[in-house]
Amino acid sequence: MFDRISELSNKSLSNGSGPSADELDGGPLAALLGDRESLQYVLAGSGGIDHTTNGRSTSIEPSGGHAAFMIVTNRRVYFVLGDDPGTAEVTFTHAAVTTAELKSGLLNTTVLVKTADGSVRFKPESADEAEEIADYAARMASAWGEFDGALTDARATIEDIEDRLASGKETSRLVQAARSYISNAHHAATYDDDAPTELMVSLLDPVETTLDQLCVAIDTEQIESLLDDAREAKASGDHETAFETLAQAHSTIADGRKAVTDGGVLETINELGSTYDELVTMTFEDAESACHRGQTAADPAEAVSAWQEARGRYQAALSAEWDGEASISADALRFQLAWVTQRLIEAHVEHADALEAEGDEDDATDSYERAKQQLTRARELASQHTYATASVSTERIEGLDEKIELAEWQWGGSE
Repeated sequence: MFDRISELSNKSLSNGSGPSADELDGGPLAALLGDRESLQYVLAGSGGIDHTTNGRSTSIEPSGGHAAFMIVTNRRVYFVLGDDPGTAEVTFTHAAVTTAELKSGLLNTTVLVKTADGSVRFKPESADEAEEIADYAARMASAWGEFDGALTDARATIEDIEDRLASGKETSRLVQAARSYISNAHHAATYDDDAPTELMVSLLDPVETTLDQLCVAIDTEQIESLLDDAREAKASGDHETAFETLAQAHSTIADGRKAVTDGGVLETINELGSTYDELVTMTFEDAESACHRGQTAADPAEAVSAWQEARGRYQAALSAEWDGEASISADALRFQLAWVTQRLIEAHVEHADALEAEGDEDDATDSYERAKQQLTRARELASQHTYATASVSTERIEGLDEKIELAEWQWGGSE
């Protein structure tokens, strides 16, 4: 343990390798240094401490043969008198320092440390040591200044986010700003090799965690809203909106799981994820049920309706750019859509056959016209899909036109 500051000043601190906490424990600086504050440099003075504040200058002189010292830690700059000071005469945080430099003149050399509202001029015993220490203090002033500024901005922005969340207002712009401030703080903490990166990051981590938790809370609300929108769209038959909102919910859930570390919040997200899984399963099961109805329908009209519903759902999923959510790829959807489309084409043709037979039996113009519509739709679908085919010839449709014309003439003649 060091009993005197002068012993510390004579110890090699050229690389900021100050004594350990145990070495300082109970020593002259133990009460001066704060939590997690480590000594980097001690510079003995050859005179007093010239302190200027608010335009007034004061010379603080040591007495009784003692010396003045400039003490630099990883967080502050202290100016003290004597080997065993109870308090510092002047204290600056690194973040408050605007200038730290060695001023060399013809008669003397001084270390100048300035803040926005004050300064200290200090005469060192060793100009070489003073130059190194002033350089370190200048670099720490820059690092801590940028770090504290960014951290303060991040905290203030997070408070704004909390206020806007409480009032139900939009927060995305503020979240982006807070992320930017945190990124700037990380840069300040890691840019300079001498920066106390571990200490800075430990101060930043709680702020970043708070923002992450807020973002997850925002995401949680968004997920709930998306799931509600998907249910509503599904119930109203707006399949494309249902799939679009489900895809958005999937991404938001995945992002939330990556960001959150809080167990309670993660549990909430996982519960919403389970709800999402159930809703996706139900949505695709509806499409599968429609396929089953199409395959088992005895009435051709019911088969067409069922296959149209199935096709609409799969087409809506692809239109919503569904790809991979719930382990269902876009390729699988395209394959299923092609299969369903071919079944729908066949159902249209079968329905047309039934309608034409009905028209032949009753000479019903309406039945022939509806049959023609079914065949026309079958041909349109086949032309829109590369691998789809429709057994519908031009002669078949022309034949229906002739039957329609004949039926209309017969009905007109009977009148």
